[in-house]
Amino acid sequence: MVKLAPNVARFLREKHFGKLATVMKDGSPQVTPIWYMLHRGKVIINTTTDRVKYQNIKRDSRVCFLVDEGYPYVVLFGKARIANERDAKKDIEALAIRYTGEARGRKSARETFWKQPRVSIEITAERVFVDL
Repeated sequence: MVKLAPNVARFLREKHFGKLATVMKDGSPQVTPIWYMLHRGKVIINTTTDRVKYQNIKRDSRVCFLVDEGYPYVVLFGKARIANERDAKKDIEALAIRYTGEARGRKSARETFWKQPRVSIEITAERVFVDL
C-alpha cells in the first residue's frame, strides 16, 4: 500500500466524482463514474451486487481509480476488495450525504439505497500518479 501524500489526501477529500476502471472477463476495461470517500488512506465506494463492477472486482481485483477536475487529477492503480466488515448501508448514506446534502442524502439512503443489495468496496493504492 502506498501512503498518500498530504496534498493528494486533501484533494481526494474534496467532493469530486471518481471514475473506476475494472477488468472485464475478456480483459477489456470497464469504466464507471462513481461516488467515493477516503477512509484511512483507502478509497471506499459502494455499489449493488448486480453491477458489472462488482462482478469484475470479485473475479479480478485490479482497478484504476481516477479523480479529476480535468487538471488537477489523481490516478490510483491498485487492488479492490469487497469490504464485508463495513456497514454498506452506513457507507451509502454517508456517500449520499457527501454528494447530495444532508436532507436529500438521508432520504435517498432510506427510501432507495437501503432497499438494494449493497456492498462497500475498499481500494488500496499500489501506485499513484498526480498532477495537482
